Amino acid sequence: MLTQKKIMQVATSEENAGDFPKVVQGFKAAGVVKYDYLVKTGMYVFWDEEGATVEAQLNGVPKNIASESSITGIKEAVKQAQSGKIDFEQFCELAGLAGVSVWHSDLAEMVVTYRDGAGAVLLQEPIPTGK
Repeated sequence: MLTQKKIMQVATSEENAGDFPKVVQGFKAAGVVKYDYLVKTGMYVFWDEEGATVEAQLNGVPKNIASESSITGIKEAVKQAQSGKIDFEQFCELAGLAGVSVWHSDLAEMVVTYRDGAGAVLLQEPIPTGK
């Protein structure tokens, strides 16, 4: 059963945004099949295989979202995160500046989709599997 406690244990294991592959594996082990991160509220919504949801703040910090979307901006933020140069809060800040309102992580397909406030896809990236 998916619980906020299990999710919290996994989420707090991330030291920098480069630890994302390790966190994803932890979420999968906890029963998460997909989740959304809402940039404006800093909230996560997690789903398990049965469709049950758990909402959690975790390490999320509400960020402003730019009205203009920037594909280049989100690509650069992802690049910095994957190299471990920034932490999660910095990534969220950069995502908001790029106009990202939500990102959807599909842990079955291992893909993250970044969307703007109108729902347009700005970037779709494979979830790194780690080293």
